Amino acid sequence: MLTALVKSDCRKPRIEWLDRLGIGVSVFCLLQCLLLPLALVFAPLASVGLLSHQAFHVVLLGVIVPISTLAFLLGFLRHRNAGMWWPAGIGLGLLILAAVLEQAHVLGPWPIALLTSAGGLGLITGHLINMRS
Repeated sequence: MLTALVKSDCRKPRIEWLDRLGIGVSVFCLLQCLLLPLALVFAPLASVGLLSHQAFHVVLLGVIVPISTLAFLLGFLRHRNAGMWWPAGIGLGLLILAAVLEQAHVLGPWPIALLTSAGGLGLITGHLINMRS
């Protein structure tokens, strides 16, 4: 029994780094989505940069989805706490929806920023639950 405890404690830090990375990327996305519209109000030239380009959101999504999915799957296999799936799933769903709607030019920058911010908060919540379980 003691061996099982030691093994599970030794493996925990290896998996936690994925959640920490997922939180970091989600926070970056959240900050970018919240700060860019403010920057656009004060500095119209800010919209010319890499952070506002639609391709940037797709690339960021291509980083967030695999990291978060792997962290959630490995965490769930370790702790079996299904409570993290709701915020994680909603967060990923909102991010994907925002990217699709942005690429299709269905919504403007403010609604996209709100959707991606809500998605980022969902992912961060899911990662925190995953880490603490």
